[in-house]
Amino acid sequence: MARPPTFDQQQVLENAMQVFWRKGFATTSVKDLTDVTKLQPGSLYGAFKNKRKLFEYALDYYYENLYKTVEEVLRSEAPPLLRIRQFFENFLNLARDDVDNKSCLLVNTLIEVPPEDAEIKQRITNMFEKIEKLFVEVLYEAQDDGSLANGLEPESTAKMIMSGIFGLQVYNKMQNGKDDLRQIVNNLLSVIEKS
Repeated sequence: MARPPTFDQQQVLENAMQVFWRKGFATTSVKDLTDVTKLQPGSLYGAFKNKRKLFEYALDYYYENLYKTVEEVLRSEAPPLLRIRQFFENFLNLARDDVDNKSCLLVNTLIEVPPEDAEIKQRITNMFEKIEKLFVEVLYEAQDDGSLANGLEPESTAKMIMSGIFGLQVYNKMQNGKDDLRQIVNNLLSVIEKS
């Protein structure tokens, strides 16, 4: 009996994620996926069932890496608002290096999927809620140490930060908008930092 083909699932997900990230779900073809993963269609379907399921795995893979990175910054030993500033510094560095204008796969997907695709929207909403909770934790710390601007409440401030992140990601997709990103970040952070 022939042995089933083996492959590096993490590398396949990385490669599939990159093509979905560049092209979006709808315009990524099975040929695109077989080209980047080096798997034949039968092997691709055998491992992931269909393009949609592979996309879901790729979203999860992207999110797991994103969450680890965000968590590492927001749960560091630095003062709370410095951690938030560091998060945005990392964002600005990634935006500067984003020569393909890919922005964020999760935000791109929310913009791309049709309104009736409740499953994908809920999946991404859950992902963003977990990131938002990290910001809430840090903002409570900032409130406790007196560095959070007066009158701000951690939960609603975290929602404002998340809205800012969404807006920055969309703005990042505009090639001519990159130079303005730092000023937008500075304006956003000036709202939460006690003067």
